[in-house]
Amino acid sequence: MKRLVNLTYSLCLLLCISTNAKPPIIDISKLKELDVEWELLSELEIREFNERKNIQKRMENLDLLVKAKQLIIAGDTEAADFYLNKVEATNRSIRFIKARYKALVAFIDEDYEKSLKLLEGVAFNENKYYEKICLLKVINELATNNNANLYNEFDGCLKLTFKYSMNEHYWLTTIFKLKFDREETLKGATLADSHYVLQSKEFVRIWLKSGIYLNKEYLVLKLIKSLPESYYRSKRIRELIGLIYFRTGNKKKAMSFIEDIETPNSENMKGNFHLQQKKYELAFGHYQLALKRKKNSINALERSLPLVWILKQWDQGLKLLERLIKKDLPERKKLTLNTLFKMRQDRYKETQRQLNVLDIMFKEQLPFELDQMMTYVGLRNHDTFQYVKYANKICKAMDGIGCWILMQSITWENIGQTIERDEEVHSAISESIEDMKKTPVINSIDELPTIDQRDIEELDSELIKIDPTETL
Repeated sequence: MKRLVNLTYSLCLLLCISTNAKPPIIDISKLKELDVEWELLSELEIREFNERKNIQKRMENLDLLVKAKQLIIAGDTEAADFYLNKVEATNRSIRFIKARYKALVAFIDEDYEKSLKLLEGVAFNENKYYEKICLLKVINELATNNNANLYNEFDGCLKLTFKYSMNEHYWLTTIFKLKFDREETLKGATLADSHYVLQSKEFVRIWLKSGIYLNKEYLVLKLIKSLPESYYRSKRIRELIGLIYFRTGNKKKAMSFIEDIETPNSENMKGNFHLQQKKYELAFGHYQLALKRKKNSINALERSLPLVWILKQWDQGLKLLERLIKKDLPERKKLTLNTLFKMRQDRYKETQRQLNVLDIMFKEQLPFELDQMMTYVGLRNHDTFQYVKYANKICKAMDGIGCWILMQSITWENIGQTIERDEEVHSAISESIEDMKKTPVINSIDELPTIDQRDIEELDSELIKIDPTETL
């Protein structure tokens, strides 16, 4: 070990001396780490060397776990999973924490079966580990309707974690009773309940959430005025009160409670408020702030996509679509939306390739809207066969544009190339869809006679000779 230290010191000294000298012949950056000569080290030195490496690896693992935890709290499950995969389970504790965090990631991504599977194992049944994962197991079993294990898990978990709960597991017990259709009334209807509810800020927060979940907003509103003034300083409580007012229709009052709050839920509420007022840019901005704070906010994503279309932000639409992870969203629908955004970006070659894939996915029975897209993309790609074929289909379905394209294909050799010409095709005629819908005004033609009719009659009279003796 001493030799290694001396060698390291000599190399550092040599580097310091040579800083003002000429560049070294050997590129030091390409030098590899020296192999340890184990035969020269004692057993104690070898053990110390290995311990140092283990400590370094443990510090790296802890650093990765801290980053993963922060990302889980922020809602960025994809990045959290990336860091968790880099963690090397060097001991039992690290392995347990890694599995628990990965189970949380799966739960947030609504993959409840995977979350349960990650929490399986004999090691997790020990009390010191089980009490940290049992609540997650119970919630997963509630979501997967795994009623066989739910009763045992619920009772065992409540006994182990009761000492940590400041509210007697009020939220979990409420959800459990709802699961099995047991009658449960929201506390707060009586004076005794009021004292029970107002015992602490944390309990008030859970009680407010329960009221929202049970659709008991009007009952909650009766007790809100009784909240101590200090409770209103909590942004989490004000956010829930704002949501209650929002759901009961008093949106202006809701905004007054959340105007200085910048959580994903409050930004979504602000976005909904401006959306109802048709202030689309403001609404879109709030949804983007919600996504910045919670990457997988389904509410923000689902409302942002239509706004992207209204605001014509096609690039942003593709980015948002990639972030939309919904298991119930059919792949055909997602690909159709992606294709539509690319078409609006004038990326017609890529659009055509994706339309061909959709044609296979729909077994050559495309919906009407996709037939329209096929017509337009064929037109822009100068594919006469394609746009005539699909224009004919949509024309039969009473689509005026399809019929017009079909009519123009008879007049022009390739209407797709014609519409891209720089010069005006009909410089003196202004045509539009609205003009084509209007009934034309037919004016009579004014004729200018070259010979007056009276002159003709006079000439005819002079040529006619009447002989009274001539018989008919």
